[in-house]
Amino acid sequence: MKKYAVTDIETTGGLYNRDKIIEIAIIVTDGYTILEQFESLINPERSIPYSITRITRINNDMVADAPKFYEVAKDIVEIMEGCIFIAHNVKFDYGFIKQEFKNLGYPFNKKRLCTVKLTRRHVPGLKSYGLDNLIKYYGLKVTQRHRAYGDTYATYEIFKDLFQNEMNEFDLKQAINEGLDATVLPNGLSIDELQETPETPGVYYLSNVHKRIIYVGKAKNIKTRLFQHFRKLSRKAVNIANQVYHVHHHETGHELIALLLELHEIKTLRPELNKALRRNNYTYALYYNPKAIPEKPLLLLLRNNKKNDLKYEKIKLFGSKQSGDGYLQNLIIEHQLCAKYGRLRSKELVCNCGGVCSLFFEHQQEYIESLLDSQRNEFDYDFVILTDGREPNENSFALISNQRFRGIGFISKEETLNQPEEWVDHLTHEFFYPEANGIIKTYMSKKPLKMISLNNLSVKSII
Repeated sequence: MKKYAVTDIETTGGLYNRDKIIEIAIIVTDGYTILEQFESLINPERSIPYSITRITRINNDMVADAPKFYEVAKDIVEIMEGCIFIAHNVKFDYGFIKQEFKNLGYPFNKKRLCTVKLTRRHVPGLKSYGLDNLIKYYGLKVTQRHRAYGDTYATYEIFKDLFQNEMNEFDLKQAINEGLDATVLPNGLSIDELQETPETPGVYYLSNVHKRIIYVGKAKNIKTRLFQHFRKLSRKAVNIANQVYHVHHHETGHELIALLLELHEIKTLRPELNKALRRNNYTYALYYNPKAIPEKPLLLLLRNNKKNDLKYEKIKLFGSKQSGDGYLQNLIIEHQLCAKYGRLRSKELVCNCGGVCSLFFEHQQEYIESLLDSQRNEFDYDFVILTDGREPNENSFALISNQRFRGIGFISKEETLNQPEEWVDHLTHEFFYPEANGIIKTYMSKKPLKMISLNNLSVKSII
């Protein structure tokens, strides 16, 4: 027998990562009758805005002696055991409850149904699918609107009618599994296996029947992204689905860390279906030839591809041959280099060494190291980007050392690091690809991040 936990909450506001729950109600049903129920005011440990009190009639005095969320968390877990989570606009209620459990370090993960989506699908033609309009449509008598139990009971009555009169077993399965038809799943995967994946940022790996990884991807929400993979009917999606037998993942705590880990994994594992991070928006690259001998080119502008990656060290990326040509020519002029240091396929470079080429080659190694350092450095100073971790008491971080990306890692929030070398000790993945600098710069330009400066061995927070 399937059980459904119809749920409603009242909160101090609309943002689950900022606001708090002030009331919760749960009705457990089999679709025919009420099996169990639970309701409680919650002390949010902060004041309730007047605008919320005006709507819910819940004020600060009413919640002053109410239990805090952690005091009712066990009751919530027990009553929802084995249940499918149902709410009217389920994303809101589920998001708040999941966040409260995340703050406690508990992985709350439920299959869920949304009565907004269900009524739109099975009761078409209404002007509005808000709870007020549905209460009117179904002729329900709700004495306490905008209180958790009153709204939960209304949602229960709506679901019960849909369950008994509108939906069959196939409709329910489709709704629970976010529209994913089990018949289009890869042979080795089950819907239950996908349902158990976390709704957190991270990297996921798809493997074939021989357990060889054939695709790596990143996601802000691993579970949602996997469902999207196997719901699509594009040629790429079908190609992936036909080969996948296994899936596993690594949580990262933050989207930026997931982007960087995805880069590392694709470059390291070379999955055959990842044509996108061979995805070259960058068609040309400046390479360093470590095996160059005197009077042979050290810097080469070549096609950005796997063959050249294996032979040379990649320094810079370019979207066109012309931009790469211009960069290398400017490099020669700026550093007063001999043109023999570089090679272009399209034209001859103009020399700017002042006719003293032999001096450069007499001190070649020293000059090369200085030149390459100047090209690898992408940032003005060294710093750490500090982001959310995989659990409440942890941070994830990206380290910028010697003015370029160095790696990613995880650290306890209770630990204080004062020296750059201490951050290096906490790296879980130390690597460098030029794309990493670009990923960080692009992300920093779009979203605020907490950074800790490591200049002069000092720690300074910058937002």
